[in-house]
Amino acid sequence: RSHDSSNISGNQQTYNADSDSSAGAWWASRSRDVLSLFTVLLLLGAGLGIWVYGTLPTSDHDEHPHEYALSTARIHEHLERLEDIAGQHNGSRSVATGHAASADYVVAQLRAHGNCDVHVQRFKSPVWTVNGEPRLSVRAPVRVDFIHEADFGVMRYGGNGANIADAPVAVVGAACAAADVGDVSGKVAIARASSHCTAFEAAFLLEQLGARAVVFVRAARYTAPSRARVRIVDWKEGDPLMTVPVLSVTHSVGQLLEGADGVRVSIATDTRIDVVETRNVVCVGSTGDAAHTVLVGAHLDSVAAGPGINDNGSGAATALEIHLTLARIRFRPNSRLVFAWWGAEEDGLLGSRHFAR
Repeated sequence: RSHDSSNISGNQQTYNADSDSSAGAWWASRSRDVLSLFTVLLLLGAGLGIWVYGTLPTSDHDEHPHEYALSTARIHEHLERLEDIAGQHNGSRSVATGHAASADYVVAQLRAHGNCDVHVQRFKSPVWTVNGEPRLSVRAPVRVDFIHEADFGVMRYGGNGANIADAPVAVVGAACAAADVGDVSGKVAIARASSHCTAFEAAFLLEQLGARAVVFVRAARYTAPSRARVRIVDWKEGDPLMTVPVLSVTHSVGQLLEGADGVRVSIATDTRIDVVETRNVVCVGSTGDAAHTVLVGAHLDSVAAGPGINDNGSGAATALEIHLTLARIRFRPNSRLVFAWWGAEEDGLLGSRHFAR
């Protein structure tokens, strides 16, 4: 019985081998025909799909001309003009450089080709400029020079330039209330952030109490100094600004400043805060229901370090061309359309905040 089973298995294997050989021979002789047929069917299917897609309903050019009228080429022309303006203003369109010329360009386009009442909204903005590399060193008692951007940094809007040599320190903690702060007059105040007050509120209080500089110590979870703004968030003309230097240091540097006896600190900064006039450009549509207004906004200024063609020349140019296109095709909206180009966005959304106020 065992012998018979072995023969049956062997015969089965022989049969399978013969079957495989026959199939391989058939495929070899027919593969070209099969592939050709498959290719024809694929092409027929693709053609049928294209024909079906072509019969689907689409937007009618005559019924919806605004869908076809907006020109990418014209948007690029606006971007090229903004780039030219940056090139004429030290490579920038910031509030302190080429923003005013950018606003003039938008106003000229709106008055020549738009369909709206154009308003220029002027307001003040603080501009903080770094002119040179800062220095920070301590003597406790050995002198240690710290590395800018690795160990410490000047916080944005952190006062005007100063040169402070061998000043004593005062460790003040949170510094949210004058009653909680000791004598800081003539000293460098070493402070920590608190959830009970902003960095500006603490730093400005310490300045008012006579501190020569303020140094914020970062929490241990941060590996780099902070570059946050030390300023009222929605700053407006008349609000205070820091005048003494405000620095941020890493946790390890802060431990040295807070823990060593007889620490003396030297600080040198080369910064400046200027309050300058800037502007928003607002285009109020001449048609549509004013009780139902749609506002389209884009900021027109750039950072000081570049021309801002992507951020946010792209948005500003697109908003401009949308309005000019709607004016060109004489589009009459049901709602009042208002287009706005903000100034001083890169300085903390100050233009749009001014408009909202």
